[in-house]
Amino acid sequence: MSTTPKFDKKIYFGVGKEDGNRHALKRFVEEIKAAAPGQLVWKHEEFDDEGHMSAPLLNNYFALKFIFSDMKLPQEIKDNFTSKKFLEHEAGIMKKYGSAARQPQEIYVPLAMELIKQKDYAGAVNVFRRNAEAYKMNKYPQNYVWLAEALEKNKEPAEALKVYKQAYELSKETGYGELDKLAKKIAELKAKL
Repeated sequence: MSTTPKFDKKIYFGVGKEDGNRHALKRFVEEIKAAAPGQLVWKHEEFDDEGHMSAPLLNNYFALKFIFSDMKLPQEIKDNFTSKKFLEHEAGIMKKYGSAARQPQEIYVPLAMELIKQKDYAGAVNVFRRNAEAYKMNKYPQNYVWLAEALEKNKEPAEALKVYKQAYELSKETGYGELDKLAKKIAELKAKL
């Protein structure tokens, strides 16, 4: 039986190079280097031209970015997209960090647009659906328009119609505009069904 504790954690240490206490942190970091269990993920950074009072802002930013780096959609999933890998990653971050965990829209929207260019309409539907669910509190009708367009391309007109209706209602509620355009799209789809 091992007496070494397991550390499935991330730790970040940051300090300004002008901080008089930085040498004490350096000694501590050397101890961690020598004794840290293999599962411990950690990082140490020193910031040029920063001191004891100016480094905390940078420390907070880079510490949060490092500690929560597993939330970010891996480049491997973007480059070799499958809906399965994408949805597993999203489910994993929600399980670990809670149901509000999500990617920035700057990840979801360009990814889905690229999938449309590649004619992976089912993949685009999955990404736009996740985007609409993750940002439903924003009440942004365009999220639903993108999803509806992808559903149409994926030959799901009945589902696209439902989502266009959501976009219409949200647009009316928020004053977003585009009501005529959305009403026209709804009428077109109704005529096809």
